[in-house]
Amino acid sequence: MKIIFVRHGLTMANIEKKYSTPETKLEESGLYILDKTKEHLKNYEIDEVYTSGLIRSQETAKILGFDKYLVDERLNEMDFGDFKGKSIFEVREDYKNFFEQEKEAYFDLSYPNGESRRDVIKRLSSFLDEKSNNDKNILCISHGIAIRSSLFWILKDLSNWQSFWIDNGSLTVYNIKDNKKLIESVNII
Repeated sequence: MKIIFVRHGLTMANIEKKYSTPETKLEESGLYILDKTKEHLKNYEIDEVYTSGLIRSQETAKILGFDKYLVDERLNEMDFGDFKGKSIFEVREDYKNFFEQEKEAYFDLSYPNGESRRDVIKRLSSFLDEKSNNDKNILCISHGIAIRSSLFWILKDLSNWQSFWIDNGSLTVYNIKDNKKLIESVNII
């Protein structure tokens, strides 16, 4: 079985370097990115489709031609709490103390009224543990940090965190066979 992750299409928050909100929608000028995604997905037989609870992932599913999907909030992006909707640059300036603390506890420090990276890793691992027991090829439309977190369902060494980037519209594929979890590809664009 395969579990295929796709990062949602481009949003204005991505372009403007802002923390997204649950209402963030796809940016029409970036929809061309999903044309390549569609082509890549033709290489896979997909039995089930899941999206996060966030609008941009559901819009992406529809643009990719998947009108029937299940929503699972474990696929949501990291909850940035009080930073949602704010400029990344302004937040870094206004909350210097938080980012100093983050250097010491990168995976365990929760964003104010939000989540930590370790929370997201646990949430994605719960989803993957559950779905990897099915014998179906699953497409999951999710988010950058969420998909990066999913890699650590297999990889246990968090020092590799900075080695990965997940682009809008890219595919990350896991192959689960004979109780072995393999990373088949990361960030296919």
